[in-house]
This record gives sequence, C-alpha cells and structure tokens, in this order.
Amino acid sequence: MKKLIFTLIAFTSLLGFYACDNEDYLVFTATPDAEGVEFTTSAASEYLLSDETEDNIIERFVWNEADFGAQTNVNYDLEGSISSTFDEKTVLAITSETNAAITVEQLLVFANELGLDNDPTTTDENGLPDNKGEVFVRVRAYAGTGTGNALEVYSSVQALPITVVEKIASEGCPSIYVLGAALADIGWNFLAESEILCENDVLQGKFAFTEGNFRFFEENGDWGSGLGYNYYSDLGYTIDAGFVSAGDGDDNFTFVGTPGVYTLTIDNINKEITLTTNSLWAVGYAVPGGFTFDETNTVELIEISPDVWQASIALTNDIFRFFSIFNDWDSGLNYPYFADKGYTIDPDFQVQSDGGADANFEFIGTPDTYTLTIDANNLTITLE
Repeated sequence: MKKLIFTLIAFTSLLGFYACDNEDYLVFTATPDAEGVEFTTSAASEYLLSDETEDNIIERFVWNEADFGAQTNVNYDLEGSISSTFDEKTVLAITSETNAAITVEQLLVFANELGLDNDPTTTDENGLPDNKGEVFVRVRAYAGTGTGNALEVYSSVQALPITVVEKIASEGCPSIYVLGAALADIGWNFLAESEILCENDVLQGKFAFTEGNFRFFEENGDWGSGLGYNYYSDLGYTIDAGFVSAGDGDDNFTFVGTPGVYTLTIDNINKEITLTTNSLWAVGYAVPGGFTFDETNTVELIEISPDVWQASIALTNDIFRFFSIFNDWDSGLNYPYFADKGYTIDPDFQVQSDGGADANFEFIGTPDTYTLTIDANNLTITLE
C-alpha cells in the first residue's frame, strides 16, 4: 500500500513538472464580443457634394472598441453601399483605430452609382430633382486580418442623406474695385487684391480695414468710374454703421469701425452694404469661460490679417475646441478638423486623450498665458 501511494505521488509530480515546462505553449482563444460594435456619432441631416470640394473631409465616424478576448488584434472596415442590405459594398477605410474619415470624393462615387447629377434641368422618372439620395455605412470589426475570418461583428447600418449641389448659372454681374487708405493692404492702388467679384448680383470680398477713406470703382484703372457713399445712399442702400460719409468732394466712404479683417458684402438685390467679422472662439475646460459661451470671458480669436486668427489666451491642462459662430455648438472645429486639412499643430496640443467623441484639443504644455495663432494660409497652429 505504501508503495502504491509513493508511485501516485511521483506520477503527479511528473505531470506538474511537465505542465510548468510547457507554459510557453499556452493558447489564448478569441471569443465573439457580446457587446458588439456600434457608431458613437450620429450622421448629419444632409451631406452636400460637389466636384469643387471633392478633396475635403466630409465626415469622421467614431465607434466603440470591440473586444474579442485577451491578446487579440482587432481591425475595422468602414463599409459603404447604396443598398441598406449591402448586397454590394465598398470598403471606405481599413483601420485598427476606432474612427475613420471619408471624403466628398468617396461619396460622389456612390452619387454616380445612384444616377445623381448637378444639372438643375434634369429630373428622375417621377419628375423630381435627381440630385438627392441615400448612402449607407456600417463598421465591420474582426479579429486578425482578411475578409474570410469568421470571428467578426457588424454595427447597425447608418444612413447618410446626400445632395449633389446643382450648378446654377451665374447671372453675370461685373466686378468692381475698392481702393483707399482705409484698405490696409491696398491703399490708393489698383491691385489684383482690390477686385471684388460678383455672383448673382452680390459682390463680396475679405479686406483688412483701418482708419481712413475709400471708394469703389467700376473700371480697373479708371479714376472717373468711382462709386461713393452718396451714390449708394441716394439709391436707397442701407449702409453698415462701420461706414460714414467722408463729406469730401470725392464722395468717399470713411471707415469708423474697429480696425481688423472684415467680409465686405454689397447686396444689389436687397440694397445693403454690410461688414461682418470672421472671429473664432475657444470654448472648453482648458480656457477662460469654460464650456459655455460667455460674452465676458470666452476667448475670441480676432482675424488680424486675411485668414490669420490670433488671441492672448490662458491655458490649463484640459480640453477645448474652436467655434466659428458664437453660441452655436454645431460650428465646432476640433483637432481632427485641422489635422485632416494638413495643419502643423503645436506639440503642446494633442487630440483628446480619453477618446471622447468630440475629439477636442487637449493642452499638455505648461499652464500659462500664450499668444495663440491659427494661420490658414500656411496651415499652422502655434503658441508663443
């Protein structure tokens, strides 16, 4: 009996030694994800498509992380189709991240498949405009690589309403020219920059205004073709409060607003001359004012020259994003918005590290007051 017990103990010890000696051959088995994968962002109400904007990022889709078990690599395909059943599909992006961007050009391919066009004179078989349709997207999450892997899950299908922008023939209105000391970058010179282009009887241009006088001219280089303040006033135009009559013999305008960059609009249909600013606003926990639009504390980035915005801003280690319209949450411009356009972004900024769906800027530098500059001409965001 003692001999039998000794033999069993020896055999058990041998098995234990063998198991320890082969630890390196343990196999981790991937299992289906009970939670699945779903979009965490919603589609817009409409996606406008045109050949002129085909290179633009039109949407960035974000989804949750799929989990197939320990030590399992997960990849994602963002798929698109003109059919909600995905009888035929196109892979729009392949990534190991939980987000992917698509361009206008990719949606235009689907628009062509649907037979949509930009001609306002054509219609579908029911006599309706043929520039609107729907595209469908979904996410496929799978373990490993390739399309034949059985371990996969799909998200719900999301519909994207698309509209091809129709070409509207211009009514063919002529340009005019603006000159004067009030135009900081032009002065009293007929330059290419002094031309204001016209479309459908509305003239519009962006200019840096400063103190001084100016007037408009119908002909390039012709000083006798001037159009002054009283010319427009006598025709019944409503003129922006940033302008007054110079009261001189040349019938000039005088700029009396705050010096800066403005969009100047001459609307010959509604008989209005207006100035609008093009500021950006920084909103978030990292900046004064927090995540609210506060007229006193929210930091406004002033356009100091055409397409260059700047402000002095106190930054702490937290998140924020920019907005192009004050008090409009839909006008947000987050980190991927600038990164996708090719901006070089100061290394003290990174995309929101906790993976939040808003993909805000996150300031990771030394808390202090900085001069923040967004330069859309040179595609840079810098801190000094």
